[in-house]
Amino acid sequence: MQTRFIWLSLLALLVARAGVATDDPVDPNAVRRVTAQNVALQGDTVSGVVANDSPHAIRDVQMQITYVWLWTNERHPGTDNPGRTDSYTLPGEIAAGKSQPFSYRPQSPPPTRDDGHFEPKVSVVGFTEIVPPGQ
Repeated sequence: MQTRFIWLSLLALLVARAGVATDDPVDPNAVRRVTAQNVALQGDTVSGVVANDSPHAIRDVQMQITYVWLWTNERHPGTDNPGRTDSYTLPGEIAAGKSQPFSYRPQSPPPTRDDGHFEPKVSVVGFTEIVPPGQ
């Protein structure tokens, strides 16, 4: 079992050195450089732009999309808050310094109600950074 772990560790090291994307964080500040911007809600679809201000290309951007429920009467809110959070992975690759639009429509749309409205919040919670060889 220990030999298998060593071989897998060596293989992972070789893959990382070959410039193939890994899950290892190269730059702990990189997460702050990949952001969701211009987020809007049109019907039940959340759209916006993912901006990559990191020094490397990225892919498999994982987003947390929250439908925040705001009551019409916040002083006397109801008991049935329909707010929720979904996960979405943006397909494709985004080059360093570039951006890519996204559009997310849930399989089960949020309910239509007259006692409040939804406000979308989108956070980037993960991605794969593609580091060239030698860096």
